[in-house]
Amino acid sequence: MNKKMKLLSVLGLVTAILFLFSPMVTAQSLSISGKVIDKNSQEPVIGASVLIEGTSNGTITDLDGNFMLSNVPSKGNLVVSYIGYATQTLPINGKTSFSIVLAEDTETLDEVVVVGYGVQKKVNLTGSVASVKGDALEHRPVVDATQSLQGLVPGLSVSNGGSGRPGATGSLSLRGQGNLSGNSAPYVLVDGVEMSLSDVNPNDIENISVLKDAAACAIYGARAAYGVILVTTKQGEEGKMRASYQGTLGWSAPTVLPDMVNSLDFVKFWNDGVSNTGAANRMYSEQKIADLEQYMRDPSSIDPWGDLAPGESLNAAFENSERGLGNTDYFDLHYKNYSFKHNHNLSFSGGSKKAQY
Repeated sequence: MNKKMKLLSVLGLVTAILFLFSPMVTAQSLSISGKVIDKNSQEPVIGASVLIEGTSNGTITDLDGNFMLSNVPSKGNLVVSYIGYATQTLPINGKTSFSIVLAEDTETLDEVVVVGYGVQKKVNLTGSVASVKGDALEHRPVVDATQSLQGLVPGLSVSNGGSGRPGATGSLSLRGQGNLSGNSAPYVLVDGVEMSLSDVNPNDIENISVLKDAAACAIYGARAAYGVILVTTKQGEEGKMRASYQGTLGWSAPTVLPDMVNSLDFVKFWNDGVSNTGAANRMYSEQKIADLEQYMRDPSSIDPWGDLAPGESLNAAFENSERGLGNTDYFDLHYKNYSFKHNHNLSFSGGSKKAQY
C-alpha cells in the first residue's frame, strides 16, 4: 500500500511539473503576423524588410503591406526597415499581431548634396545621387582617394591599378562596362575643375556627391555618359587659427610577385620554342645545357667571366655562351616581405570676414 502511494505521489509530481512548464515550452516560439503602413499616407509599405534581430529569420511585406513569420522567439525583437524610412525595433514580448507605422527618415531627406547647378536637399531631387561625407574618408588607411570610396557608394565599383606599376592608380566604374575600349570612368570634378580623384588628398575632402542617372548628369552632357563625381574640398572658416594633425603608421606587402624561372628551365623552354617553329638547330646545344647543369650544381666549377676572348665584350659573352646564366631572383632580392609606411597630415585653417585660408 505504501509503495502504491509513493508511486502515485511521484506520478502526480511529474504531471504537475509537466503541466507547469508546458506553457513555457510552447511559448518559446511563435507565429506572428502584421501590417506595415506609411505614417503620412496610411498606405501599405510594399517590400519592407521584417527581420528577427540577431537572426537570419525574416521576410518582406506583400502588396498589401502584410507579413507573416514563424519560429519567432517570444522574447526577441522585431526589426522593420525600408529605404527612406526610419528603422523601427519592436519587442515581441509574446505578441502575435503587429500594426507597424513607418515614418520618413528626415535626416536622410534633409541631407544637402552637391549637384551641377549648386546644392540641394535630397528630398527635392528626382535623380539618383549618393553623398559621402569627408569624415567617412579620414580614418581609412589609404593614400588614394579613389581607394577610400570602396564600399561607400552603392553601384560604384573600385578596382586597383591593374598594371602593378609603382604609383598606378585605381579605376572607377559607375554604370558597368559600357564600351569595348574599357574606358567607362565617370567624369570627376574637384571644386569645379576636371582632374583625377587620385590627385586629391583624402583628408582635404569635405564632401563627395556621386550623380548616377541621366537626370542627375544631364547638365554635363556627353562628358557624363558614365556618371559624374563632384568633390568639394575643405575651405577656410572665419575665426582664430586652428591646427589639426593626423598620422597613420602601418605595413604594406606585395600581393602577387612573379615566380622566376631558373636558368636550366629557361634554356629548355627556349629550345622547345625554337623547335616548335620548325628550325633545324636549337638555340642551346647539349654541351651548353650540360655546362649549365654543372654550374647550377657547383657554381665554383665554372668561371662565367674568366675566359673572355681579347676584345670580347661582356654583352657578347653573355649572349653567346653559358656565361651569366646564374639563378638570381631579382624580385626576392629587391622586394621585402613587408615594408613600414607612415603618412602625416598637418593643416591650418582660419581667417577673417574678407579672407580665409
